[in-house]
Amino acid sequence: MNGEQLEKAMPAGSKVFLPNQAERKRRVETRLLEVFARWGFRQIVTPAFDLYEPGAGGQVRDAQTFRLVDRETGGLLALRSDVTPQIARLAGTTLADHPRPLRLSYATNVFRHAHVAGVLQREFWQAGVELIGLVSLEADVEMIAIAVECLEQNGVENIRMSLSHSAFIRGLLDELRLSDSRQDELLDAVSRRDASGLESLIAKLPSKSGDARVFLDLPELFGGKEILARAGKKVKNAASRKAVKELGQVQRMLEMYGLADRVIYDLSDFRDFDYYTGVLFEGFVEGSGYPVCGGGRYDRLVGRYGTDALGTGIAIDLDELLRVAPDDEMNGLAADFLVIDSTREKRIGITLARELRGLGWRVARDIIRRDLADSLEYARQAGVGRCLVVDRDGKKPERIRILEPAGKEIGGFSLAELPGKIGMRGEQG
Repeated sequence: MNGEQLEKAMPAGSKVFLPNQAERKRRVETRLLEVFARWGFRQIVTPAFDLYEPGAGGQVRDAQTFRLVDRETGGLLALRSDVTPQIARLAGTTLADHPRPLRLSYATNVFRHAHVAGVLQREFWQAGVELIGLVSLEADVEMIAIAVECLEQNGVENIRMSLSHSAFIRGLLDELRLSDSRQDELLDAVSRRDASGLESLIAKLPSKSGDARVFLDLPELFGGKEILARAGKKVKNAASRKAVKELGQVQRMLEMYGLADRVIYDLSDFRDFDYYTGVLFEGFVEGSGYPVCGGGRYDRLVGRYGTDALGTGIAIDLDELLRVAPDDEMNGLAADFLVIDSTREKRIGITLARELRGLGWRVARDIIRRDLADSLEYARQAGVGRCLVVDRDGKKPERIRILEPAGKEIGGFSLAELPGKIGMRGEQG
């Protein structure tokens, strides 16, 4: 289905996975959930409808959220734009008495009005984990390690994790005490790495010395661990210096995990201040300009719900992961067998299909009445492994022929011979 056909069939920005795509998506999700489980996380399912709370997911998410009127109360509801605020709310209410830390995972869709590469998207699929109730920097490092393992388990190579700390730029801004509009101008120039724009804005500030000048160096504070030493010499305020120190501790722990060579530092990355409060990261894959995963510490968000105000997590963009991961083909994920029963009652075909499914095989029945040639053509197009044909005529109508979808006959058996002839799925060498 091309883009034009999809727009006619579904609202613009909707996400559709056709059978092959849906099966591949499910395999990827299964691998991710298995990684999460190995690290001790348990799956949680949250509702598609959410309470609307301005700013719960940060200013960016709030602007992209779909809102609607609750027909029961007249208040505002929202379509889930982010899973983390939902889990944070549950941590402070339903799960408030559960032992800490909470380790929760999910794989679901979220809904936002956003343009990605100039194309409208309203639905995004993601999988992730939330670790709540642990303040240690090692918890943040664990998120990075899990993210790398998730990508590797799906065949992704050339992974680079870009690390920053929300308090680094926050410390610089607090020293300047700018108005909201002037701060927004400055952050916009930082996000665009606009050196000349930054120079112009800094020139207009009452104070042009000290940490204000660090903004001019931000586009260059990008690279390996040497960036941390350079940044530490430049900044004077306590918050930014603490942020650099914490990133240095993260670097040393990543060396113990064997992941230090995967990391770059980008101290100009600040993302949403209303959301993140500490170490934050994004994962990139060579050849793609968009992050395949991201996360960080969000203590302020968890604290809104009266819990212990400690939280860190990751979210993996399933749409982007499916784009960059190797296509592992179907690997027999279509039906193993297509049963073609041309007898009047189709009793043999029904029994055959039931017994094969009992042996673990994926079996479809060709219910449509058509010529054998047409049934075989359907099997070829559907990616079926083998066809089992029960003929209408013949001396032994209970005899079942095994055909390749191309039409070549490769054997036969009776129903009584089925277990020995076919066997359990997965037992074949």
